[in-house]
Amino acid sequence: MIKNFTIILFLFVANNNGYVGKFSYAERSELDWSDFRGKPETNSHFDAAVNTGITYQWSYGKDKGEIELNYQVDSFCYPSLSWVKRGQMSKALLSHEQLHFDISELHARIMRKRLKEYRAGENIRRDLNKMYKLVERMRINMQERYDEETDHSKNAANQKKWEKKIETLMWYYRDYEK
Repeated sequence: MIKNFTIILFLFVANNNGYVGKFSYAERSELDWSDFRGKPETNSHFDAAVNTGITYQWSYGKDKGEIELNYQVDSFCYPSLSWVKRGQMSKALLSHEQLHFDISELHARIMRKRLKEYRAGENIRRDLNKMYKLVERMRINMQERYDEETDHSKNAANQKKWEKKIETLMWYYRDYEK
């Protein structure tokens, strides 16, 4: 497993001129066009694509017989995998891509909430992997629905609806910001 990961990481580094970069939402939540450093996919029907995701780490120990779960959840942007076609850098398109990053952060908050509420049992690893897979599936589904309903930023009315929806959900999960 580690061997495969090393090979994949080597190929990723080799294909990006040695640059593997990311920044978390906590470090910088607002995107800028300079964050889109990847090579544009000229065959794509889209004008831009931001690459975001969530990660989590966890460990546990026992304190006085009680299981104590420690975890960290982050949402990230990967600039070397994000791209924009020449001449397409509009404010509206950047706002659309920004909301993709916000959606990833929203799901990081959802994961933090679920982890905080989790009561450790006998199968912690299985439980947490199942939890992460569910939240990740929810994130991907929301990202896809967002693009469908906004027609990848071309439907301005639906774009505004989604901006309000995500703003409301981010407020609802504000206690799980970090």
